[in-house]
Formats: sequence, C-alpha cells, structure tokens
Amino acid sequence: MKQILFSFLKQNISNKKNMYKKTINTKKSKVILYSIFFFCALAMSISLSGCCTNDLDNINVFSSYISTEPSNLDPARGVDVNEAVIQSRIFDGLVRYNEKMELVPDLAESWTVSEDGCEFIFNLRKNITFHNGQEFTSEDVVFSLDRILDPNIASPRTWVLEKVEGAPERIKGESKKTSGINAIDKYTVSIKLKEPFAPFMCLLTTPACYILPSQSKDTFKSSDFFDKPVGTGPFWVKDRVRDSYIHLVANEKYFLEKPKVENILVRIIPENLKAQLEFECDSIDLLQLYPSNYDDFKKKDKYKDRIVNVPALNVWYIGFNNQAEPFNNVTIRKALNLLIDREKIIEAIYSGRAVPAIGSIPPGISGYNSEDTGIGFNPEEGMRLLAEAGYNKDNPLKFELYQKNQQSAFEVTRLIQGELKKYNVLIETKPMEWSALKDAINKGEAKAFFMNWFGDYPDGENFLNPLFHSKNWGSGGNRAKFKNAEVDALIEEAVKITDEKLRSQAYDKINRKVVEQAPWIYLWHCSETYVTSPRVKNIDFYPMFFCDKGLNIEVKAEN
Repeated sequence: MKQILFSFLKQNISNKKNMYKKTINTKKSKVILYSIFFFCALAMSISLSGCCTNDLDNINVFSSYISTEPSNLDPARGVDVNEAVIQSRIFDGLVRYNEKMELVPDLAESWTVSEDGCEFIFNLRKNITFHNGQEFTSEDVVFSLDRILDPNIASPRTWVLEKVEGAPERIKGESKKTSGINAIDKYTVSIKLKEPFAPFMCLLTTPACYILPSQSKDTFKSSDFFDKPVGTGPFWVKDRVRDSYIHLVANEKYFLEKPKVENILVRIIPENLKAQLEFECDSIDLLQLYPSNYDDFKKKDKYKDRIVNVPALNVWYIGFNNQAEPFNNVTIRKALNLLIDREKIIEAIYSGRAVPAIGSIPPGISGYNSEDTGIGFNPEEGMRLLAEAGYNKDNPLKFELYQKNQQSAFEVTRLIQGELKKYNVLIETKPMEWSALKDAINKGEAKAFFMNWFGDYPDGENFLNPLFHSKNWGSGGNRAKFKNAEVDALIEEAVKITDEKLRSQAYDKINRKVVEQAPWIYLWHCSETYVTSPRVKNIDFYPMFFCDKGLNIEVKAEN
C-alpha cells in the first residue's frame, strides 16, 4: 500500500513541476496557477481514495519541503541549512541538544573532562548498528572526526576540531592521523585538546561531527554513497530524486525511542508561492511563512491557531568583500550602516517579529549586549561619511547586490534598495541560484551580498570565530573576507576562558571591535515562523535548525 502511495507521489510531483513551469513560461495569471494546483490536489485526493480507500492510517507520511537541493550530504563537507536538515535525521553525533537546548548524550552515553579541560573521555553506547548493519564502535568515531581534518577531504569545517591536539599537522598533511583523537578500547574514545577551549562540547553537536561507518570508507569516493548516505540516525534514505524529493523511512533499530512517524517525504520546492499552493492543497504538511503571506494565514480560521513563531539563533546582513573596492573603505561601510532604518524595515516586513542587529551575536547568546554599538539609524552622519568618501548626488555610490533567487530575499532587498536610493546609493540586485551564489561569494566575485548566518551551537563564539577570524575566509564562514589581527587574537584568547560570565564579557568586547570596522550592514535577528496542516498532531521546533531529528512528529489520516 505504501509503495503505491509513493509511486503516485513521485508521478504527481513530476507532473505538477512540469505544469508549473509551463504556467510561468506562458505568463498566465495567478488564478490559473491556483487552478492547476487545485486540480492536482483533487487528483491526489481521488487517487489516494481510489488506491488506499480508508487505509490511510497505515501510510503514516509527513510531507515537508526545503528550498534547495542539498548539494552535499557528507557531514564533513556540508555547509548550509538544507543539507543539515537532512543530515540530522540520518546521522548521530556523540552528543546533541534536546528540545530544551540542553546538552544530552547521543552516541556517547556519558563523558568526563580532565581538570585542566584538555581531555574528554567518551563512553559509547553498545549494540548500535548503522543502517547497513555495521556495528558502531570507537573506530567509527576516530575515523569520522579525523576525516574532517584530512587534507584530501578539504572540509570547510576544519575549524570545528582545530583545537584538537595534532589538528594543524593533520590539516597540513604532515601526519596521517590526528594524534589527539584515539580509541582507548572498542567503546571508549579520548579527545585531547592543545589547550582549554570552553565551547568544545558545543562543537561536537554540529553536523560536521556526525559519525560515519568506517568500514564503508572505500565507497566514499563514489557519488552513490553520499547520494543515499548511511548513518545510525532515526531515519534512513529509501529513495531520492534530485531536485524533486528525498524519502526517509523510520529506522526500526534506532537506539532511542522509535520515531512516531514512519515516513518523511522531503520535497524540493524553491519557489515560496509554489510551496504555499502545495500546502493549501494539502500536498505538504508544513509551510514556512514569510512577511508576504503571514497576515493572510493569520486571518484564516483553518490555520490561525496552527502558526508557530520560533526564536532562532541567526543574524541577517548585507556582507561586503572587505578586500575589494569600494568596500575596502571602512568609511563607506560605516555610512551604509547609518543609512538603514532597521526598525522601520522590521515593522514593514516582519510586523515586529525581529530584533535590530547591533552586532552579529543574537539575543540569548553569551556575548549579546543590548547597549548601543553606534550603528543605529543616523542618516545625517551617514550622508556626511559618504561625502567624505567622495559620493554625492552627482556621483552616487553604485553596486550590485548578489542575493538568493527567492521571493523572501526580494522582499527585503527591494525595500533596502528603495530606502538607500534616497541617499544617493543605487543598488542593482543580482539574483542567483544558491550554489552559484555561494560560489560567487567565496571566489570574491560578489562585492556585496544579502546573506544570513544560523548558529551551529548556542555560544557567542559561533557568531564571531567563523564569521570574522581571518583563517575562515570564504566557505569557512568569513565571506566578508574581514581581517583584523587584534580581533583574531581576542577570539583565540576568549575561547580559553572557562568562567561563563567572563567569557561572555570577552565576546561582547570582540563583537564591538568588529562593529567598529563595519564589515557588514548589520540588519536583524528574526524568528522563524511556520504553519502546520490539520494532519499534524505533534511536531517539535528548535532554535537551531539541525537539532530536530524528527522523533516526535505525529500525523493523522484525513477522512
């Protein structure tokens, strides 16, 4: 019965995709587009009722979506949110965060830390198997963590383990193994650091540190393995069609409580409008809301009580290539920060569901300080600085703003474009597909870009080190190519501080040092807003995107 359903879903997805493209290409009206999806939904309803009659309870499918095809499901190589969303349900790490954002055991059932804070001993769970049947042991942990630092892998996440003893030598190819990562016995692992690093346990929760089956390493070079990767997680990949969907099935042998939903169908839907239409046609069970449709759903009786605002650990910004003209001039960067009325834009776009950014660290994270950092709206001073840099009405500042080719991005950039035009700043938006956008930024082709950063773990270091340490230029997180020796040194010292209060003060100091150089236009920290379909009985939401393993999702059949 389930196979019939998924065969139908595959065909339905393909048919709707083609119909949608034809509609856009012929520039038909929105009414026609709604009609198409109405009939698709009707066809689905008829087909399901015809092939499954009243047996829908046995199908147990939760249908969701992501906006872009996950380009890399290899934990060591993944860098974006959509990749991590899938990875978090396939793999496990040594530790993880629960729904209360508390650090809890995962593949490690317990651990101890030495008095000097430099050695971590992990006691692993026994009787765990990977999806392919291989037993999980300490060998898999050592292999997976060492692989992040292997120069042949060229992981953009080496910073996660750079504090481990022997990491620099491994990264440079001077050693064939990381000396600080070792198996004491079959179910015990030791990780030694070169020096104390307070956020280290936080780092081990990140997707980069998910554990792979070491006995399958010879197949990693084949694209097939990471097309449908094998982990120990609560779900395994049954089927996948790129740019269409990923079908996940509950792992019957999962070592914790079995997931409550048997199947998760993750659709690839780049267009927000299409996702909304699919949701309203009951083809997907979860929809992310944006400013353009939030009020509409809030007014609908069917959905108004199913909307959830989730505080998220993020920062939205317009980044500049700090090494390229004209943005290698700090005066210009400061001026643009002063010309942005964040409160006005937040009210216009988010109806107040965001907090103006006064730095990169979001509220609720160590290092956040609500005191003014000097980048608030001050158009008079902003215009003065622009004039000082040689720009005025007769010689306006002009630049291209690279951005994701997505409606939610246009909603923001068009408003910013209009606001800055008042001050002789002329922006031409350059929309791109996500992978191409990242590539253009990392290569330095994009001098200005609309971007966001979602926290990998709840510590201020994650909003400073990856984003502004000079060693992390490009895909490591520092896309602005910001470089400041004092900031580098302060970051390196702050992470050694074990006292949480003192470490938070150090993060605040670094945050303000960076803001003085204005490597970005700091915009805001906003909540993520979702609405669930009436089929959803229960679903958990987390401030960090990779914490949701899908364990508590429950759905009910519709009559």
